[in-house]
Amino acid sequence: MSLTLTIAICTYNREELLTHCLDSLIPQLTADAELLVIDNGTKKVKTLIESYPEARYVSEDNTGLSFARNKAIAEAQGKWVMYLDDDAKSHKNLVAKALQHCKSNHLVFGGVYYPWYHYGQPKWHKVQYGSNSHNFEQAGILPKNEYLSGGIMCIHKDIFEQVGPFNTALGMTGTSIGYGEESELQDRMIKSNIARVYDDQLIIYHVVAAYKLNVQWFMNASKSRGVDMAKYQTGNKILNIAKQIIIGSAVFIKDLVRYTPQLVYKNYYIQNWKIDVLRKVYKRFGFVAQSINPKN
Repeated sequence: MSLTLTIAICTYNREELLTHCLDSLIPQLTADAELLVIDNGTKKVKTLIESYPEARYVSEDNTGLSFARNKAIAEAQGKWVMYLDDDAKSHKNLVAKALQHCKSNHLVFGGVYYPWYHYGQPKWHKVQYGSNSHNFEQAGILPKNEYLSGGIMCIHKDIFEQVGPFNTALGMTGTSIGYGEESELQDRMIKSNIARVYDDQLIIYHVVAAYKLNVQWFMNASKSRGVDMAKYQTGNKILNIAKQIIIGSAVFIKDLVRYTPQLVYKNYYIQNWKIDVLRKVYKRFGFVAQSINPKN
């Protein structure tokens, strides 16, 4: 008889952070939930997992987060697969909350992440930079323009049968930044009228990695989001490029006018100004660059 819930942690060369993740989850496990670790291409955590008898280890030789997430679908013994990032700690009630959603037969649901400043917090780094809480108007069934985070998202396996797995052309690959795979999957859910539920009491604490504690990371990440957005665009490419240029120019002017005066305030730093004004521009630049010269 299958379990209700498989907690799937896809990991790539993060032994120390993975330990924190496992330690936060194992006390919450019940007879109705299992813990599955998918080692993505490194096989460096196998020895570590051997010291955690509560966890089950599998490996995926194809490097890429989407490959690992798809491996979890095939290996999961639970009816639902809950994806958690390997560099996050879970709230003490996470598993119980997830099982409540399963009992309510919510086929797709997800939650919120808050920053975990394991490597320190620069004075300019706002808590909102490390959280997705501002992306949602309210808890409940999401509108079409709001998306669950793949770092804390649970999906019934029947949904994958209906809409297909994660797109392996998108997402993180090793240490290469990539995004879009969870949004593209949800776009297919939206087209199939599958409800997605957001619960702000389903909580993890996601590490703010040391390499993310600088402005250039925000720019590179935004550009990568634009690149991945362009990879699965539909419609006329020329019109899409023109639309992004027009929208990007308008947003830049609006943000420039909105945020520049805030530089006079004590707790608003030049780093905040760069992020608030330039990040969206970089996303549009990534979209246009990828559209003009697609990468293999």
